[in-house]
Amino acid sequence: MKIGIIGVGNIGGIFAHRLLSKFEGLEALYLLDRYPEKLSGLASDSTRVVLASEPSEIFKNCTHVILSVKPQDCMELFAQIKNGRQHNPIIISTITGIQIDTIVSNTSIKKIARIMPNVPSAIGRGVTGLVFSEGFTKDECREVKRILFTMGDIVEVREKDLAAVTALSGSGPAFVFVIVESLIDVGLKMGLSYEVSRELILGTLGGSVELLKERGNHPGEFRHLVTSPGGTTIEGIYSLEREGLRGTIMKALFDTYLRAKEINAELEGKK
Repeated sequence: MKIGIIGVGNIGGIFAHRLLSKFEGLEALYLLDRYPEKLSGLASDSTRVVLASEPSEIFKNCTHVILSVKPQDCMELFAQIKNGRQHNPIIISTITGIQIDTIVSNTSIKKIARIMPNVPSAIGRGVTGLVFSEGFTKDECREVKRILFTMGDIVEVREKDLAAVTALSGSGPAFVFVIVESLIDVGLKMGLSYEVSRELILGTLGGSVELLKERGNHPGEFRHLVTSPGGTTIEGIYSLEREGLRGTIMKALFDTYLRAKEINAELEGKK
């Protein structure tokens, strides 16, 4: 399979590395970026990398093309695609806020997979929200998913739910990092070294998440298992509830969701 990536920034770069290292049957990876000098490292790492000079080269040679440009640059790219394309590859779009109908109408390509990946994809532990346009066959869906599985898990959603996916999993890692940082810091306040505090917190979070995934219980069930009457855990939980942690987290995520919807509306209004 020949795959192209247009826009090799953070997410596009993650795709390139994951495809080169994990995708079976990759014959060639075509890359195009407005700053081609940053692609030299990828090109030197693999004979399968082809540095393209224009979008038409990628659309002529590839069966799947990943679009990972900034939203403000997409309309210019769409015009280049529409005017120069000779074939109809499947487009996989990571472009925030740009809907499938907009991509179809401005490129004349009908088969679009719109996705929202996240940062843990860099180590293959991400989760990607996925929406297919109409017209995909089962085999075509399977091939798109095979590409995305190099990044981690996949969750199919409705396109109108991508703003929620952005809040929960797209922006979610940033919130997790803030929480982890605060937990490590309180370990320092209690006299632990940074290394010990970090190991304890990461091990606790990782193990707790794996337990939830493996057993499938509601989180509240496990919380009750470690909450003894009059004990240390219930004292801490009481403090969290008194300070409104649950509501603060929910508000932060919902504000992120509203901002994602606002950005989507702004971008669609500018097209």
